[in-house]
Amino acid sequence: MNLLYDHTIFCLQQYGGISRYFHELINRMSTDADVNLYKGVNLNEYEFDKETLSSYTNYKIPRIKYTGTLLSKLNNIMFKIEYSNIKNGIYHPTYYRHDLSKYDKLPVVLTVYDMIHELFPDQFWNSASVIKSKKASIEHADAIICISENTKKDLMRLYNVPGSKISVIYLSCTLPDTKARYFTDKPYLLYVGDRSASYKNFWGLMGVYQKHFSNDYNLVLFGDGFSKSELKFITENDLKDKVFNVAGNDQILRVVYNGAHCLVYPSLYEGFGIPPLEAMVSGCPVVASNSSSIPEVTGDAAVLFNPSSGESMIKAISSVEDNRDKLISAGYERVKQFSWDKMAKETVDVYKSVFK
Repeated sequence: MNLLYDHTIFCLQQYGGISRYFHELINRMSTDADVNLYKGVNLNEYEFDKETLSSYTNYKIPRIKYTGTLLSKLNNIMFKIEYSNIKNGIYHPTYYRHDLSKYDKLPVVLTVYDMIHELFPDQFWNSASVIKSKKASIEHADAIICISENTKKDLMRLYNVPGSKISVIYLSCTLPDTKARYFTDKPYLLYVGDRSASYKNFWGLMGVYQKHFSNDYNLVLFGDGFSKSELKFITENDLKDKVFNVAGNDQILRVVYNGAHCLVYPSLYEGFGIPPLEAMVSGCPVVASNSSSIPEVTGDAAVLFNPSSGESMIKAISSVEDNRDKLISAGYERVKQFSWDKMAKETVDVYKSVFK
């Protein structure tokens, strides 16, 4: 069986959950199948071992020089040549494509991650184009993988896809093993991820933190640097020496998890949600919203709260102090249920189901 993966997500993400997913999948597929990866002209930081791949096209460029439209056209032209050379295989696009119907020589397996653009269209400048590409991809796919039961439910409801066409395959997490810890002058709450989209509910956390926890805890934000609105809020509320931004690679992320009092994950909607698993494997207690796929991932290893209720969030965060050991132990057990190896094995079963 030949497996073909394309450039789509690697041109959109320098780092990120989807490109991490394909990095883990492709590395495992390459040990037992003929894997062809067209990563193309991209800005992605995840590396692949060229020796294990049947073909590997990779031209990495600095993010500052990335010009999406021109490089997208160039990548599509070059990818068509790669596609035409593949016989008797499976094509697994790494993200949604509006032109997927043009690629009808090979069976297509599509991964659907979430319904964020459909449910929160006003929070993304490109919602219309993503939805268009997703719809075209779903219609053309021979089999669909969803990364949670919640995403499967949303897909069936919003796109009327029959459940028989969908397989649910969970993700996992990848962090280096280190005992190093990040310290601040007080214990700190941790937030990991994007802060710009309102469905992430970051400002809900900020309001709760400023009013109820800023005297006893610092707050560490892992991700992009402070925005203007964040700096304004921090300055106006005298939080300059209490709220810290940390950015970096997985090694640094693990260090930040290791030192945290708890991870607070207040998102209104996630297709899966990797940070709670990262926290669990790091021995960091998890406080998370009870919405979408999050309870499906955390099980009973997290304190859950209603993300629309500040009082619920306050109660959940406050409960960690008396339950740290129990939460840490439960997290270690819970994370054992999620494995990249298991993900790869179940994906092979989907490939076999459509292989002609």
